[in-house]
Order: sequence, then structure tokens, then C-alpha cells
Amino acid sequence: MTIAERVELYRSIFADCKALEVVGEYIQPEGRIEALEAIRTLNTELSSLYMVSIPVITVWVRDNSYVSATEEIYLTEPDLESFLHQFRHHLQNIERRYERRGLTVEGNLEIMELPYSECVYKLRGEDDAIAWGKFLIELSSN
Repeated sequence: MTIAERVELYRSIFADCKALEVVGEYIQPEGRIEALEAIRTLNTELSSLYMVSIPVITVWVRDNSYVSATEEIYLTEPDLESFLHQFRHHLQNIERRYERRGLTVEGNLEIMELPYSECVYKLRGEDDAIAWGKFLIELSSN
């Protein structure tokens, strides 16, 4: 399944996604420092919404990434889509704990393997993270 197909699938399955309202209220500021502060605020709000630990955000690094061992998000720039992608990896990491299974499908255990099935990228969860970020941005901007 392509990323675009996955985004469409998420539109039908996660139409009432918890994060939609919070992401919909996000406005990308002009300045770099203001953008970082806005991303940090969004980070706190999403972490509270999903009841997960708040990942540390480090910006202006060479590559976007998520380090599961330390729960850190690295971003080249404080950009919404990049942040959502890496935050989804944070949710996936927390979901590995038995008591939090189903976190990425918002409790619907019947489709628990969906984010990890029919993937294009070999890295487990990459397709899901990319599609989830795109899905939230597309739906919240409508």
C-alpha cells in the first residue's frame, strides 16, 4: 500500500482521531524560535492527550529522527509534518509495552496490526508515521 493509499485509509478509519483538534489549532509561526516554541507546546498537548511521556525535542540537527532508547525527537527545523512523523514514532515506541498496546489505533485492538502491515518501507512503522502526519495535516486544515 502506498503512503497516499494509507492516508486515505486513515481518513476512513481515524476520522475521529484524538489529535485532529489539537493539530487543527496549530498555526506555524514565522520566526524560527517561535516555531520551536509552538512545536514544544504541541508536543506537550499531544503527550497529554495520549497520556504518554513528553519526548525531548532537539532542533537544528542534521537529520530528523526519533531515538526510542531516550525518547528524543530530533528535527532539522521546527516543522509540523516532521514533528508529527517523529511523534508517531514515539507513540509506536510506547505501544510496544503490553499495557499500552493499541495506542496507535486509539484502542481499536481489532485493527492493531494495521499500522505495520502492507508497508512500502522496510523500517517497521515508517509508513504509518509518514501517513499519520500527512493525514492529520490534511484533515485538520480542511
